[in-house]
Amino acid sequence: MKSEAEQWRVLELCERALNGKLSEEEAAQLEQTLRDNAELRGLFAQSLHQHAELRFDSRLTKELAEEQVIPFPATKRNQVSIKLAVMGAAAAAMLTFAGLWMFPRNSTPTVATVIKSQQCKWSGSTLPTAEGSRVGVGTLELAEGLATLRFDSGAEVVMEAPATIELVSAMACRLKRGTLVAEVPPSAKGFTVDTQQAKVVDYGTRFGVSTGDDGKYMVQVLEGLVEVNHQELRGGQRVDKGWTQSRLNPASQEHEPSRWQPDTIMDAGDGWQVISTAFGRGKDSYIQSNDKAKNFGRDPFLRVKRSSIQADLNRKGYLCFDVSKFKGQSITDAELVLSIEPSDLGFATLVPDSIFAVYGLTDESEDEWEEDKLTWQSAPAHDPQQAERHLPLTTKTALLGHFIIKQGVNRGSLSLHGEALRDFLRHDTNGLVTLILCRETDETARGGFVHAFATKESGNNTPPLLRVKLGN
Repeated sequence: MKSEAEQWRVLELCERALNGKLSEEEAAQLEQTLRDNAELRGLFAQSLHQHAELRFDSRLTKELAEEQVIPFPATKRNQVSIKLAVMGAAAAAMLTFAGLWMFPRNSTPTVATVIKSQQCKWSGSTLPTAEGSRVGVGTLELAEGLATLRFDSGAEVVMEAPATIELVSAMACRLKRGTLVAEVPPSAKGFTVDTQQAKVVDYGTRFGVSTGDDGKYMVQVLEGLVEVNHQELRGGQRVDKGWTQSRLNPASQEHEPSRWQPDTIMDAGDGWQVISTAFGRGKDSYIQSNDKAKNFGRDPFLRVKRSSIQADLNRKGYLCFDVSKFKGQSITDAELVLSIEPSDLGFATLVPDSIFAVYGLTDESEDEWEEDKLTWQSAPAHDPQQAERHLPLTTKTALLGHFIIKQGVNRGSLSLHGEALRDFLRHDTNGLVTLILCRETDETARGGFVHAFATKESGNNTPPLLRVKLGN
């Protein structure tokens, strides 16, 4: 006989399922429990049976409400069963659970299906989030990754994290914050996306929308025709009400160095020493081809992008580490560590898994670049007129390696290490090493995603780190 605690837990999970409050973790736990234990399956079935009787037999529900009679001993277990029954009597719609049972849940019908998820992490959602889940009116909050919803009207919406969307009907949703890309077939003509300050009505097309808590927004039509606040936009056109400008000019963060900005050499043990771009003469910034004279040295992140479609939107990152303290010591291994940040610029849907290259500046005469003066016109190993705008000059650099960021990933950390990086550090003679970060992967359409990485000005994340292992 299973303990009362185990029975209580199953009934509690059943209650949460009937009310649509079951998390993915709890759903998996309940499914496994029911698969493994016949006794608890019986208890679960009894609860569902009682719920179904009360739902479809209005006479029984009325009698229970009027007479307030409990026809069996009021143990903790039975009290929960009664509560499940009464709450279940108010439910109406059906919710698929564990592929085996159907639960009534509220009176609101489902309006869409989660058909795909990539690198997804969810938070604060009131609806199911697993692939294949049917979802009704409610909120989905995506913290990381890409999630694709197919509305019953035929419209498909890709959420790009971080994003919060409210499902209204099969023909409408509300983007509270973040970015989405919608593809609308003729069957869903008139599909609507609302934001705090915009109403986007589609007429059979593909378009993207971004918005923030401040109400600023941007709508870009990839193909077809949409109407934004009664203004028509066709393929290639967009309306931008402060969204891009607010992202390109983040507020500077003046504060004392913290754990996110280590300005000392950190001992990681086993011979490993760690420095950041905040240590000594370290620095970090990026350059951008359409703002040729602009400096981004105070930005809390550096942005990197390749675009053959819009040549004026290429960006490269520059990192410089002060390695003077390692002079004369044997370097046996090395690793570069970067923190990925949401950039809020461009659509991740338009950029596949991205390959990045890291180059080392071999012309040491250019290591003395200044963070607050670096521009497209003055950057090391760079010609403002060069054809390959997303890459450095190969005559002044050495390729140190590659890494990949999966489509939709906008948080986390990544690293690059190997002999090429180690040997580059070994050959340093002036105590400074400059690394240039480039994206080799192009966007598939105008408006592709811009990747971002935390700098030493970030108050939220770790700046670029260089881990160096010293031998005896």
